[in-house]
Amino acid sequence: MIRRRQLPTIDQLRSEITVASSNIAGWAAIEDKRHRLSSGVPPKPDMAPLLASVSADITRLQPIEKGRGMTVEQLAERSTIYRLVASQGQDAEDVIALFKDRDAARALWLRAEAIRGQIDRYETEAEAYRRAMSDWEQNGNIPRYHEDEDLVGILRETEPHDRDLWHVIACESEPGRKADHDALYWIFAQPACDKASVAAFIQRYASAGYLEYLAKAGQKHGHTEFADQTAQIIQRWNDGFYKTSEFGFAGKDLETVEQAFLRQRDRAEEILGRTPWGVPDGLFRSFEGRAPAPALHFRHGDGLMKLPPRPEDFFTSLATGGS
Repeated sequence: MIRRRQLPTIDQLRSEITVASSNIAGWAAIEDKRHRLSSGVPPKPDMAPLLASVSADITRLQPIEKGRGMTVEQLAERSTIYRLVASQGQDAEDVIALFKDRDAARALWLRAEAIRGQIDRYETEAEAYRRAMSDWEQNGNIPRYHEDEDLVGILRETEPHDRDLWHVIACESEPGRKADHDALYWIFAQPACDKASVAAFIQRYASAGYLEYLAKAGQKHGHTEFADQTAQIIQRWNDGFYKTSEFGFAGKDLETVEQAFLRQRDRAEEILGRTPWGVPDGLFRSFEGRAPAPALHFRHGDGLMKLPPRPEDFFTSLATGGS
């Protein structure tokens, strides 16, 4: 395959193979880091298919009998192929010149060069995305409510009302956090609130045991706000107050969740000495509908921020199939 010339020593060849194979293995490694950026980040280009075909060529061209080591010529052959795949710029032609079949060697090098180009562009785009994410985390949006806890004020002033954001808050709010609870009470007092949003709140809190816990915690501190508000929400549900059914919410193990709701209702009755709230008719089911697309990003720990950077705006070469 290669044109014979004065060969390096075995130690030199082995050293060259070790270094080259290490570099190529780095290109083909599984990338754990890429998943830390975002679930929406596309996968990094992979050298593995090319390396697999190269390895197959090497095995076919350089069979080694069992129990015998590689000859100097075999080591040179393998070293040259590694050099070819790893070559860039002017060095590539020098390596290609070592092959008898220069066209085949050049085609192999061009395949490797195309993948290297994809990897380089990916790394550039990934770094830009990381910087944008960092900037978003540190500076990202006005308004926020974590300083004055006025999430309700922000929701009230948002025009037009962002029902998609309401649904996200219902699905992701932090139980026991006053700012989140105040927001939920305000949201569930709006006729435009979606049925799936209400169901998400009741099902989540019932499943985790928060209905009883928060009713008991309120009673311990001398008030029944949570129990009273929950009663109003369920009463509105049963009265048909909520007309809209646009969003999706996939309930899980709904029979178990409903039983948990009834048990907590009984225990809350023992705690309060009265019926705490009614039973919502037809709430313990899955709701078909679209995913929310809010204008703001809800972070119950830090407040509201503008939506984070979109991977598709950064990883353009992969999105368009560029090479």
